[in-house]
Amino acid sequence: MARAGQQVKAGVAGVRLTDRIGIGVLTAAFPPDMVDVAVDEWDAREQRTRTLPARVMAYFAMAMIVYFDCGYSEVWNQLLGGLEWARAYRRRRETDMQPSTAALTKGRARLGWEPLAELLAMSMTPLTATPEQAPWAYWRGLRTLAIDGFTMNVQATPDNDAEFGRPGNDKSEGAFPQVRVVALAETGTRTLQGAEVGPLADGEQTLARKLWPKLGENDLVVADRLFLSHEDLAAITATGAHAIFRVKAGVDLPILEVLDDGTYRSRIADPDQARRLRRKKTDPAGIPGISVRIIEYSVSADPDDPRPATGDAPESELFCLATTLLDIEQYPLREFPDRYAERWEAETVIGDVETRLRGGPEVVLRSKSPDMVRQEVYALLCVYQAIRHLITTAAERARLDPDRISFTRTAQAVRRHASDEAAFSPR
Repeated sequence: MARAGQQVKAGVAGVRLTDRIGIGVLTAAFPPDMVDVAVDEWDAREQRTRTLPARVMAYFAMAMIVYFDCGYSEVWNQLLGGLEWARAYRRRRETDMQPSTAALTKGRARLGWEPLAELLAMSMTPLTATPEQAPWAYWRGLRTLAIDGFTMNVQATPDNDAEFGRPGNDKSEGAFPQVRVVALAETGTRTLQGAEVGPLADGEQTLARKLWPKLGENDLVVADRLFLSHEDLAAITATGAHAIFRVKAGVDLPILEVLDDGTYRSRIADPDQARRLRRKKTDPAGIPGISVRIIEYSVSADPDDPRPATGDAPESELFCLATTLLDIEQYPLREFPDRYAERWEAETVIGDVETRLRGGPEVVLRSKSPDMVRQEVYALLCVYQAIRHLITTAAERARLDPDRISFTRTAQAVRRHASDEAAFSPR
């Protein structure tokens, strides 16, 4: 079996993963017809023949991510190199008639951000493989997903400040405004299944509530303590999905029934209803809510870890999980620590976006207006999704877990081959 980062043969004999990437990775995930649908959906189609039509600008927006450190003109040159359809554009460049930075900026503005958001949404298709075909993507018949959020620095312009806001405290504020992103991803493929972009004032929980409707029956979402609430659990269970959330301190969890495996049944109450009943001196066990099973366990530090531990024993951490999976026979206690650990797959997605594509969390997005910031964010997520689709397709054909294929090396190869032949026309 191939090791992480190793080239994997996929499909036709002799065709390697790196042979199928370049701008072609974008057109494979987002074919021209799909781009046209997204453009038309948001009425972004140009009204007259232009040098920079909407379809080309959509691919240009994504190429800006592939060549994050390059200026507009260099991104354009990289996009043209080696493309059969770009002969006319290359002739214009040879006669000093290629589009200026100002023209490319106007082309981006004409396109807007909505077609890129639409493209991303159209690419969010659930895994089609069955649990038998892809056991690494399921747990006891449930497709597992994880959710988490992150922020990105944007240019310090008055418009961006007003739209997105800056982090800070009572003493000072951050150097840059920040845009917030919350992403829902399959843990097996790490492909995005939902994403919301908003200002810093919109908390992760607020944005996540726009994503819960994307869940369905036989889905299991795993998340950290920030996302646990009655409102969120109600929205998730309404879709037929299940949840495993870590519990934060101070949550009222009365013991309603101790189960045979040592876990216990409790409930997550509606806070408004709970307050009313508490004022009436109602017993906490009599306050209704969503039934959950509570699982508690501790994780000890590695005794060989050179970092100092407290006391005579290695430092440990107590975990308390709330899950809607109540059947102790069907969902054994011993398997929950590994299930909760899968929430780190969302952190891996964020790391790939922030570090492997963007260059690090301290990097500032280039766009200077709120609409173009959103376009840039969605283009970034589209490029991430395109690379993940490539990895997943190659893994499926090679009968591998996608985790065995390196995202970093694939992204590097995309940059190397970004100007290779790609089968689409700019018109």
